[in-house]
Amino acid sequence: MNDIMRRKCKELKCYCDVPYIEIAEYLEVKRSSFYSWLKGNYNFSPERLERLQEIVANL
Repeated sequence: MNDIMRRKCKELKCYCDVPYIEIAEYLEVKRSSFYSWLKGNYNFSPERLERLQEIVANL
C-alpha cells in the first residue's frame, strides 16, 4: 500500500501541480520525513496511510 500511495503522490504532483510540502502539511509530518518516505526509506503506519488516502482524494 505504501508503494501505491507513493505513486499516487507523485502523480498528484506531476499532473495537478500540488507541491509535496502541501501534502506533508496536510498529513502533519515534516517535509524531510515525507521526502524520506517518498524515497522508500520507511513506510507509514496504516492509520497515516488512511489519512494520506483521504488527502489525495480531496486534492
